[in-house]
Amino acid sequence: MLRLNHITFHCAEPQRVAEFWTALLDGYSPVPDGGAYFGRGDGPELFFNEREKSPTIELPIHLDVNVPDREAELRRILELGGRLVETKSHQIGDLSETWTVMRDPEGNGFCIQSPPNTAARRIGNVTFSCANPIPLGKFWASALGWPDEPIDHGFVRQLLDAGMDERETESFYVTRETPTSRPRFLFQRRERSRPDSYPIHLDFLADDREAELERLTGLGARVEETKSDDERTWTVMRDPESNPFCVE
Repeated sequence: MLRLNHITFHCAEPQRVAEFWTALLDGYSPVPDGGAYFGRGDGPELFFNEREKSPTIELPIHLDVNVPDREAELRRILELGGRLVETKSHQIGDLSETWTVMRDPEGNGFCIQSPPNTAARRIGNVTFSCANPIPLGKFWASALGWPDEPIDHGFVRQLLDAGMDERETESFYVTRETPTSRPRFLFQRRERSRPDSYPIHLDFLADDREAELERLTGLGARVEETKSDDERTWTVMRDPESNPFCVE
């Protein structure tokens, strides 16, 4: 099975972006590695590498950050060098949700939200904007060996009774390794850009890369190219909706 190695950001200035994200999240520190930087802490490892990236407004993959106080956090993020895009709310009957869309110093979009019982600033979701959330989500669940996140059918019934279109029940999918692990992988039916060079992608480790490539292509991924340097060999792949990821 795949194991998440790190979330990779393509950057013009890796140090600047690394310092922003490690200040944004609790317990993280920037660690230089040649011209690149790692962000290491209580959560998934982040990797900031100087690479070309296509300008895009709607990122195909973005991060949702859980924070204790969304409005207070907004002010802090602006001081760190982030930018406000907009605050959105969604309400059905008596049920409502509010989140704020922001951009980091190089324009990568991310969301901040305050779920109940949030005590620290942590990455809550790796979110994929996609055309078909359930099939794509099931691909990634199989790739990672993660289960579907259980759906609270009583909650869904509440939403339907409050007027939600029944088609919306197929507009999202969630998987994560355990009921309390972070981050979740969230798949949402959303408009998305298709950049030549993704600003954010995921890198994975495998015990047997060649065997894993065969398994993943059987699940619906495709191999793009295999690369090597003095220390390692990795393969660039595309998932069923053409999001790139690397397997080492």
